[in-house]
Amino acid sequence: MDYVIFRMSSGEDESSVEAHVLARAYRAAWRVKNLGEPNGAHQFASLDLVICYGGWAPPQVAISREDVLPTAQRSRMRCGGNGEADDD
Repeated sequence: MDYVIFRMSSGEDESSVEAHVLARAYRAAWRVKNLGEPNGAHQFASLDLVICYGGWAPPQVAISREDVLPTAQRSRMRCGGNGEADDD
């Protein structure tokens, strides 16, 4: 899996089927529109979701829940990117 999904408000991982369908459909639309892969944090405020594509720490690097705060700025830092998507 080349993305991570979590809740903006709590920082908890989101593993619902619907969230994964959204992540994959969004990636497909991004590829068509931007002729490239999405990277970094892409925020969906009305859904309380952040999808991080690529660029996060590899599995051998531990990331604790305390590193994740429920703010958009901290979300971008966790994902290691500057995603510009927002569903305002």
